[in-house]
Amino acid sequence: MKRRFIAILIVVAVVAVSGSMISQSQSPSQKPQKAVDPVCGLMVDKLPELSATYKGDTYYFCSAADQKKFKDNPGKYVKK
Repeated sequence: MKRRFIAILIVVAVVAVSGSMISQSQSPSQKPQKAVDPVCGLMVDKLPELSATYKGDTYYFCSAADQKKFKDNPGKYVKK
């Protein structure tokens, strides 16, 4: 009886901790913001190291190669 009670307590504790971790990982404040890579059109995370500013707007890229293409000829990718 005592072992069964301890086993139930362990299961309840594991479920409670798991539920707490899941709810924290899905918090909207922790999700990275997204942007569209103007070179290839993919949705990307807004990472400062893969960004460029052109005419006061910041653009984000999926790779350093796309970032370089943009920097070499931003007018080709920006529709204003």
